[in-house]
Amino acid sequence: MNQGLKFSSMLALAMLLSFSMVQAASIEVRPGESIQAAIDQAGAGDSILVLSGAYQESLNITKPLSLIGIGHPQIDGGSADSAVLLYADGVSISGFDIKSTRRTGIYVLSDGNVLQNNTFSGCLDGIFLDGSNFNHIASNDINNNTAGIFLFSSNGNVISNNSIRDNHIYEESDCGIALVCSSGNTIRYNHLTNNGDSSLTLRSSVNNTILANHLSSNDWYGISLAESSNFNLIEKNNASENKDAGIYLDSSQENIIKDNSAWNNSRGILLSYDSNDNLLQGNRLASNGKGVNLASHSSNNTIENNTAIKNGYGIYLSFSCGWNAVFANHLIDNDYNAYDLGKNNRWDNGTTGNSYSGLGETYYIPGGTAVDRHPMAEARI
Repeated sequence: MNQGLKFSSMLALAMLLSFSMVQAASIEVRPGESIQAAIDQAGAGDSILVLSGAYQESLNITKPLSLIGIGHPQIDGGSADSAVLLYADGVSISGFDIKSTRRTGIYVLSDGNVLQNNTFSGCLDGIFLDGSNFNHIASNDINNNTAGIFLFSSNGNVISNNSIRDNHIYEESDCGIALVCSSGNTIRYNHLTNNGDSSLTLRSSVNNTILANHLSSNDWYGISLAESSNFNLIEKNNASENKDAGIYLDSSQENIIKDNSAWNNSRGILLSYDSNDNLLQGNRLASNGKGVNLASHSSNNTIENNTAIKNGYGIYLSFSCGWNAVFANHLIDNDYNAYDLGKNNRWDNGTTGNSYSGLGETYYIPGGTAVDRHPMAEARI
């Protein structure tokens, strides 16, 4: 082998081995020192350990690293900017108490980050994802902000196991979690309560999964979908004690709403303003003013195998709602088990009707001319 070529090959191999042996460094920050200075000093992949204390600064992160709070140190961004601006992909932030004065707690403009075990309070938005994808946001305590978590044009994120409460400061677009123009996100296992207008709201957002969240005590809705939020899955959520509806759809189509529980709301599930072609299946609705309520031209929906018990109305279809299929539901001890002011709604599928407490062979639905020709008697509880 040519000696020069051999030397070059050996040098390249040595450099590769040397590079592979380099380990990520750990940098410690104590009270009175600057976290930003440590970030500037750090290399890609390094860990910055921040000891307990108060740090009044706004951070810019432009490289992949781990920012780890020891003893829950506080980062207070004040009113000048967000407490943390996240520009780099692959950053992990955990263990901090993050505050700002009417600014965002962590503003994310990058992908593939992990935000977990932090507390956010006093912010405009606790966490804001702006065109930010494939992040994992887990086990945070997000309270007393205007909005808890806000996603704009952000896809493929997972938001799980967070406590999100009392986010209604100043009553400006207050909510627990908001998705706008975002798709493919999974929102699961979160506890959301007393978050102003709605604990979880989707606007112009499609193909998201809303799974097994607890949502309660909001001014309007537990979950709300609006502005053509289509093709979403809403499954196994618990919505209670919301002043209007546990689950609300406004101008949204082809969603699947299944196996949810809604109780002590004004309406358990409300579809309005041309919310068409949705499937409501296997939901349990108890002690609401109306269990299922269709209004304002909501048509071509399928309402199947739901249980409505001890509501003012079990299933209520308003006058402008037509061509809905309602069958195999269990309507038990409601003041009115069923009420239909609409047109051409079908209360059986040709072979199977609905089960009613205290009913006979043919059930004439109160409110209009609809008839369930295959009713089944439901035992009283």
